[in-house]
Amino acid sequence: MTVSILSSSASGSGVPAIPSLSHNQWSGDIDGDYDLTWNIWYGNNGTSWKLFEKIGAGDYEEIHSGNLTDNTPNPQTESFQVRGRTIEGTYKYYVEITNSYGTTASDEISVVVGNATGNIIIKGIDTQKVVCQFTQPQGPIEYTLSFNGINNPDFTVITNNSSIIDCTIENSNILKIEGKKAGRASLKIKEKNTGEERYVGVRIKNGDGSLPGMPDYLSIGSVSEDKQGDLDFWRDFSSDDRNKRMDIRYIYINGGPINGWRSWTNVDGARAKNFIIESRKLGLIPFFVYYNIPDSGESYSLDLAHIQDTSYMDAYYKDLKFFLDICKDYAQDDTVGIVFEPDFLGYMMQQSGKQPNEITAEVSAAYSSGVLTSGEDPDFPNTVEGLVKSINYIVSKYYPQAYYGWQFNLWAYDGHDVPNNGILHKTETMGLTDGLNFIREKAQLITDYYVSAGVKTYGADFVSIDKYGLDGGGVTPDSANNPAGSTWFWNSDIWNNYLEFVKIMNTSSNLPVILWQIPVGHINTSQALNPYANGLFPDLNGTSTKYEDSAPAYFLGDIFKPGSTERFNYFKTNTHKDNRISDNGIDTITWGHHMDKSKDAGVISILFGAGVNSSTDGVGSPPTDDYWWITMVQRYFANPIPFN
Repeated sequence: MTVSILSSSASGSGVPAIPSLSHNQWSGDIDGDYDLTWNIWYGNNGTSWKLFEKIGAGDYEEIHSGNLTDNTPNPQTESFQVRGRTIEGTYKYYVEITNSYGTTASDEISVVVGNATGNIIIKGIDTQKVVCQFTQPQGPIEYTLSFNGINNPDFTVITNNSSIIDCTIENSNILKIEGKKAGRASLKIKEKNTGEERYVGVRIKNGDGSLPGMPDYLSIGSVSEDKQGDLDFWRDFSSDDRNKRMDIRYIYINGGPINGWRSWTNVDGARAKNFIIESRKLGLIPFFVYYNIPDSGESYSLDLAHIQDTSYMDAYYKDLKFFLDICKDYAQDDTVGIVFEPDFLGYMMQQSGKQPNEITAEVSAAYSSGVLTSGEDPDFPNTVEGLVKSINYIVSKYYPQAYYGWQFNLWAYDGHDVPNNGILHKTETMGLTDGLNFIREKAQLITDYYVSAGVKTYGADFVSIDKYGLDGGGVTPDSANNPAGSTWFWNSDIWNNYLEFVKIMNTSSNLPVILWQIPVGHINTSQALNPYANGLFPDLNGTSTKYEDSAPAYFLGDIFKPGSTERFNYFKTNTHKDNRISDNGIDTITWGHHMDKSKDAGVISILFGAGVNSSTDGVGSPPTDDYWWITMVQRYFANPIPFN
């Protein structure tokens, strides 16, 4: 188009030729960083130019301008680097080229960022960008929906968390959201004519107007990648037990600071960036397991070598700050959880024979890397204690809203008095009273070591502990058939011992506990009804990714028929006289849930998930446990255990 015809004094003989505008993201952009280039191939040149951008239902805004040299009739070109478009959607652009004769505009072009097309627009929310999440107070609010290119769109909506919001569509395009209580949920909005879907998170504020943090009940989380099968799993909303409601989603940020997680994607940091975006769209709190003291392997000697290597620690501190900056930029004012360095302090306690303030670590790299400044920031010593405290301080300095803590290990104490099958089995040889006293004593020693390392400093929010990366029934070939002889396939007595250990962590650290990497495999012949098919769930066959474990049955409850006499006798064992454990004396065992007892032990969240590639996986399309775990989680959410 041509506008504003003026008198001429330029080299050209008329308004600029029509520019051709292009971008360099033909396969779709992930990170929101791309380049725009315009060209006038021949004809009248311009003396200045402007670039305009819009997203969603917003208006075009000028984002750049510049002067040009008129060299008519030769070609003319300029480029502009677009950076930091973190919200998924369709971004639209055009340029205006001006000379003294007037202004000429290019055609409009579009750049798709991420997976969202931006066609479904929420009026009043998507004013400048197609958002991944929005926030409203409690109570009802109505929003008008539109669809680019359709005059009379017709929408449907469903949520994955009806305890937080009710949502309906009225008159085809009026979205009504009733905020019932503080928390998070996700909406799946679908336009009927096109079949196009949009997922967007909704946060409901507390009654006083503040933003929600962690849930006000004992929450549940799951490991999850951003691969298509996992995302499709979480997007499968339903109004019954087939729903995929979840509180937290966690992923590993690992592989080391040199050739690790940042090198796995085409865009630097995309693993963390995309995970935050997708989690917020799904109404989930993103958690990260930051695990970069080891890189290609894991051992005491490797960890020690790395923390005593100045160049490695220089890269480590830079990597940590880079990661925290991503959390700050992409989560904005939302909650992000971080579990720091699994197994690291466990190895130091178990094998060094030294206290944290006696083990050398190149903490000076925090300053030489530029992450901290000598004379301005605290002077941390070159020890493991200094390392832990420096990490906590860096979090408090660069990302103070982080919700973070350090992971503990059951095996951190490895004295001669610990049986070969682990500290928690001590009640099997010493009796209940003496065995529990032993477990509590060692839990105290372990907690004291971690606290002396500085895990509580600078506002850490929790402590964490796992069980074991692989489901108990798959650790050895005979574990499933002979659980009484196994180390990790536990009956309720061992799980009750575990909660005793956890309680000491809680009371001695004065911090709540998050259970992490808890297996999802279940004890076979579960009597739970299968909402995906008639009857019961299929058994796990004892091959890779289909191993049994007893964790979900203990925490969430189940009725099962364990099979052989040996298995029946083991799983009915109840030395603790736990009133949640019963059996019919023949073949069937009932384990009631232990979520309230977990809360009483100081647990605020349980993060389930496969710890190694061969673990049973509760997430995916389909999950390897045939949806047993996620079904039991939905049934827990019908009446979750509240905090006082």
